[in-house]
Amino acid sequence: MGIKPRPLLITLGVGGLFLVALNLISYLNSLSVVEAQLRGEMGRDALAITRRIESQLSEREQAIAAVANLPSVSSYVVSAMEQSSRDSASDMRPLNGRADIEWFLQNNAKYFVAIAVLKPDKQPLFRAELGDSKDDLRVRFQTQDFLPGSIEPDERVWNAKSGTLLRSVLLRGSHGVGLRYTVPILTAEDLAYGPGALIVDVRLDTLLDEAVGDYTSTLAQEFTPIPRLAIVLDSAGNVVYHTNAALKYQPVATSMPPAFAPVTNAMKAGQAGWRFYDSAEGHRWLAVYQPIKPLDLSVAVAGDYSMAVGGLRFMGWTSIVLTTLTGALMAALLWFSVRRTSRQIVHVTEGTAAIARGELDQPIEVRSSDETHLLAETINAVKERLREQMAREAEMRQFDSFMRLSAMLTHDLKNSILTLSLIVSNMKEQFYNDEFREDAMKSLTEATDKMRAMVAKLSEPVRSLSGEFKRPRPVDLIPIIERVLARTVEPASSAHRVETHLPSTLTAIADEERIEKVLENLVLNAIEAMGAESGKLTVEAGDDEEGFVFFSVTDTGPGMSEEFQRTRLFRPFSTTKPKGIGLGLYASRELVRSLGGQIKVESERGSGTTFRVVLPSGRIGGKD
Repeated sequence: MGIKPRPLLITLGVGGLFLVALNLISYLNSLSVVEAQLRGEMGRDALAITRRIESQLSEREQAIAAVANLPSVSSYVVSAMEQSSRDSASDMRPLNGRADIEWFLQNNAKYFVAIAVLKPDKQPLFRAELGDSKDDLRVRFQTQDFLPGSIEPDERVWNAKSGTLLRSVLLRGSHGVGLRYTVPILTAEDLAYGPGALIVDVRLDTLLDEAVGDYTSTLAQEFTPIPRLAIVLDSAGNVVYHTNAALKYQPVATSMPPAFAPVTNAMKAGQAGWRFYDSAEGHRWLAVYQPIKPLDLSVAVAGDYSMAVGGLRFMGWTSIVLTTLTGALMAALLWFSVRRTSRQIVHVTEGTAAIARGELDQPIEVRSSDETHLLAETINAVKERLREQMAREAEMRQFDSFMRLSAMLTHDLKNSILTLSLIVSNMKEQFYNDEFREDAMKSLTEATDKMRAMVAKLSEPVRSLSGEFKRPRPVDLIPIIERVLARTVEPASSAHRVETHLPSTLTAIADEERIEKVLENLVLNAIEAMGAESGKLTVEAGDDEEGFVFFSVTDTGPGMSEEFQRTRLFRPFSTTKPKGIGLGLYASRELVRSLGGQIKVESERGSGTTFRVVLPSGRIGGKD
């Protein structure tokens, strides 16, 4: 089989163009990915800075509210009003209010500059201010000759409710950029005097240094592949914070390149988004901006986009050129290789199709030393393993069927032998008891019938393994329980004490044969668990939750560990008995589940075990 030149050349040409286009698309997609990644990083940083500022601001506002609610401060205002209404010149005002404010400023000098208190008549009582230096913790109290603007409250405070914090515009002073809060001081005498006012000046610079400065210091400590910066603007376009401290408190027009103007306009308008701008060096930067709504500020985080994609651009164009040259070379090599291997490929394909049709006897033969020969040998090896695996699976299915049937019959035979053993163990002492002999004969008859039924199952293994039973119907559980107890427990009554709590009747939707099998297995397990030592077996039955009934079997045996219950209980061939096969509880659970019920277990080491079987009753709301 040959390959025609023209179709192959067309295919190679189209393939080459496709590779070049694919490289170009990959390059453009890489640029888009880098842009999205950079935009995502900048956006997360801007949002993190915003949330940190808002969190810091919330903490300061809570502290301000706490000062306004101090009883000593309100008492100080009331005392001042009382003195104003008297002619006495003696100073009877308590000093606790001033002392508390002095203590507050000294312990929060990092965030607060000054606190002023106004009386309900809008006259100032005092203004407490820290020194100009951050290390100067002395508090100066001023009661007259106040500087203009130092105690101007927000006029809304005189009609504000308790706990209302009124934030003023940004302030600029010797302490840098700050915020002013006005808070009402409400007292028990409000009806007589009205509210006072607390004016608190907050260091905004400190908030921004902690929030935005942490971001800047993190960039300095970690390896960052591209330069970045952070900037905070007020609504007038002034720089409140800049990564370069020298540009702080300057108009943004002189702090940033002219191309930053669209970003500035969006930030002044309180918008959130991202934009590109060109730096003075000609690099393209990506800025992501986010408003800080509580302060009427806006933060922007920017990164050098040109540096981020610089290496990618070089690699992208280099890849396109190399792909073109490599494609041409590979086209020539492919021309010769395809013609040589096409026939062998067809032969291997035909042999593989024969294997798919089930023809496993005919090997694939290829007379060559290239990859086609290796492919044919591999397919031949897979074919041989497939044939061996099919033979082993057939043997395993037969063996598995035999083991399942053997395990089921062995378990039923073990229960019958246990019943007979209990009768024999009590026969020496109770043989001359007529009632015992009658019960023993009845139990022997039932055990014989069960063993005869087991032998009958051997003649119908398919039916035995399929688990076919009668369709569930309403049955009375009490006769079943009494019958199982008479057959299994009464022969062992001399060794163990038996206690029952049963109603006169108890109807469940079940199969009588299956439930009797489950109950017999649980009772025999309880007797075996208690062993030769005298124990107590408790059997209860009654109504459970709506639409269900239950019966339970409780023994005083050694119990089961929590690990065994979690990892091995109800698992086939898992048991704590030295001579058990571990199939009874597994089979019991499956039988109960097939009836729409469930088995619950409660057990602890040294405290016995309770198995509780819950079955549908066919009743809803307590009505038949």
